[in-house]
Amino acid sequence: MLRSILGAVVAIALSTALIASQAPKEWTERTAPYPILDGIFYVGTVDLASYLITSSEGHILIDSGVEQNASSISDSIRALGFTLKDVRIILTTQAHFDHVGAMARLKELTGARVMASAGDAALLEHGGKGDYLFGPDFYFRPVHVDAIVKDGEVVRVGSRAVVAHLTPGHTQGATTWTLDAHDKLGRLRHVVFLASTTVNDGARLIDNDKYPSIATDYQQTFMVQKALPCDVFLTAHASVFRGAEKSAAAAAGKGEDAFVDPNGCRTAIERSKKAFDDTLAAQRAGRGR
Repeated sequence: MLRSILGAVVAIALSTALIASQAPKEWTERTAPYPILDGIFYVGTVDLASYLITSSEGHILIDSGVEQNASSISDSIRALGFTLKDVRIILTTQAHFDHVGAMARLKELTGARVMASAGDAALLEHGGKGDYLFGPDFYFRPVHVDAIVKDGEVVRVGSRAVVAHLTPGHTQGATTWTLDAHDKLGRLRHVVFLASTTVNDGARLIDNDKYPSIATDYQQTFMVQKALPCDVFLTAHASVFRGAEKSAAAAAGKGEDAFVDPNGCRTAIERSKKAFDDTLAAQRAGRGR
């Protein structure tokens, strides 16, 4: 028994080391945290996004990056003047190593409850084992899931209420989150934390025994995301929503308006859908040869 436990620990450690050696520097490179609007803050690294949604009664954290990002996220939260122990809930948009690898450590540091969809909960609790695409090279430290969230469920901390929209495909439990916020002038802004809809290299959209419904799930997800009111869109990779550029514009005087980008939201979804459609068509053509 001890030997099997030690073997599992070593396997995860080796996997983490491999990920660290291969990860783009932007995934772990630190950047200063910045406000988005209405108590929503970016606390991730240069490209791996993490978001802190604050209230007077506690906070919500969305996505954690790779394992080594736990320290930079923690430092960013403290730099903003908040206390780690006031993080009450940790959520994710997708259960892949580059977005949940630090979740176990952050759960320890904050004491927060981890909540996830049923489709991603098993991956979180098994450290990535069972993923339809990724193997041992992409395992991460397992984390206990305290509660399962369902489609349309509202997750509340204090005055903040984020809504879960199940948008599977990228992972079987990928979740898009929405939040109504207000800018400093009191205008309502619909904030959308978009789950990824990228088709990873090697993913089979047809004849996929591990995930038979993958293509139809993606197609349904695009319909769901396109139907969501979206003024401010935020993504698991900061480069997708041009976070650095928008934060610089905000600091230069544009303020919260720098992040209001409904056209960018629609464009990002349509760009991803086209890439999906092209991949699906190519795979169908290849099967017919």
